[in-house]
Amino acid sequence: MDRRQFLKRVSLAAGGAALLNTGDVSGGVKFANDMLGLRIGPKRYNVLFVLVEQWRFFSLSHVAHRDRLVKTPNLDKVAKEGAHWSRCYAAQPVCTPNRSAIMTGRFPHETGMYQNDLMLPPTERCIAHGFTETGYNCHYIGKWHMNGGGKTWPNGFVPKDWHRRGFTTFEGFNRGHNYWYSNSFMMTNDGAEMSKLGLYPSNTYEPKVQTDLAINFIEQNKKHPFFCFVSWGPPHTPYNDHPPEFSYNSADVVARPNVTNVSSAQSSLDDYFAHCTAMDVEFGRLMDALKEKGLEDNTLVVFTSDHGDAHYSHGLTAKNHPEEESSHIPLLMRLPDKIKSGLVVDNLISSVDLMPTILSICGLSVPDTCTGKDKSAAMLGGMPDESIYVIGHWKTAFWRMVLKDKYKLVVRIATPNVPSDLYDMDADPYEMTNLIDQPAHASVQADLWAEYQSWYTRTGDVFPENPVKALKEY
Repeated sequence: MDRRQFLKRVSLAAGGAALLNTGDVSGGVKFANDMLGLRIGPKRYNVLFVLVEQWRFFSLSHVAHRDRLVKTPNLDKVAKEGAHWSRCYAAQPVCTPNRSAIMTGRFPHETGMYQNDLMLPPTERCIAHGFTETGYNCHYIGKWHMNGGGKTWPNGFVPKDWHRRGFTTFEGFNRGHNYWYSNSFMMTNDGAEMSKLGLYPSNTYEPKVQTDLAINFIEQNKKHPFFCFVSWGPPHTPYNDHPPEFSYNSADVVARPNVTNVSSAQSSLDDYFAHCTAMDVEFGRLMDALKEKGLEDNTLVVFTSDHGDAHYSHGLTAKNHPEEESSHIPLLMRLPDKIKSGLVVDNLISSVDLMPTILSICGLSVPDTCTGKDKSAAMLGGMPDESIYVIGHWKTAFWRMVLKDKYKLVVRIATPNVPSDLYDMDADPYEMTNLIDQPAHASVQADLWAEYQSWYTRTGDVFPENPVKALKEY
């Protein structure tokens, strides 16, 4: 069996298995947002959700205060054709926690998923449940990282039951970062190791394999509503494991003004940017596939990341920081039938808001379990801006953050339940001047402190104590 036959076979299996779980779409479905005029019936919107890992907001070539070297033309094009959310933040800028927030519409401290390598509790209501139960074919591709500590085969296989959280079919793996076909952790829906099937040359970029699988799933479901979730690993480390044709010159990297070690930032960012551009090419392939199959006007496309990457801004690396480079993430949405082209949405939005917002756009009921809010009306200019809450609770870095209007307030564990940082994000986008306890900003600080206390109470936070932790297995 060659690669083309294999892809067709697994895609047919994905579509067929999902059909077995078709729900009754004639009842139990309500319009979550009448303002958007969406409906269930003759026309239902497909969803293509693309999640990348560790891609910070600024590594897009169309955004404010951007990293000037990186090029992302396909994502820039989607921003022009749809909505670009300028202030989207990870609910918790760490992999497992923020993925759980996307899936459940709840904060990681509410579900116990505030650390990496935990298993999402089986009682949680997830985004794919709403789609599967209303007749969608729901398919997941790539890294999961919500099924405990399993990594390599067979423990990295996500079983065909409640572990898949409403996704009927699954081509991927639990966790890990190997970006070539020869050492990829990818598994078939039945748990076979893809790297041992000989379908690609050994030096094939893993995201290309995942994109091929997504295109074939879309082809097999072009006449049936689908929810396809594609989870790519890059630009997470290893930074240098990218196709060589996308390489940048480190000497050309322009460090951000808040970077403390320019040479180190340059030596990591050149490869990081290469991953970003390589992923942009794969994203372009997905968009081309939708167009070729006549689905581009009927498919909600969502692009976002689980967290950012500091790259020596403020002397920090990687993730789990309240600073912008770690917590501020991309969010693009495209649906020509309903979302105005070239829209820049300045409303604050968090990962916990994605589930209710996407369900609403597709005319599906938003479950009461969601802490996040449906913010689809913000794309029509009909929603007042509201504060958002971001948590940090990983390894030794514990903190909380509230953003409201143009300000950011941070509470760090060194001074629990005492604010430590206050920034005016309009005047100081690189967070160089801490305004905490300055008399001129006393009223602003008091207002954000009240917002913090409100979020703390209504989400059942116990900071600086540890929340009840989810288990590694159930």
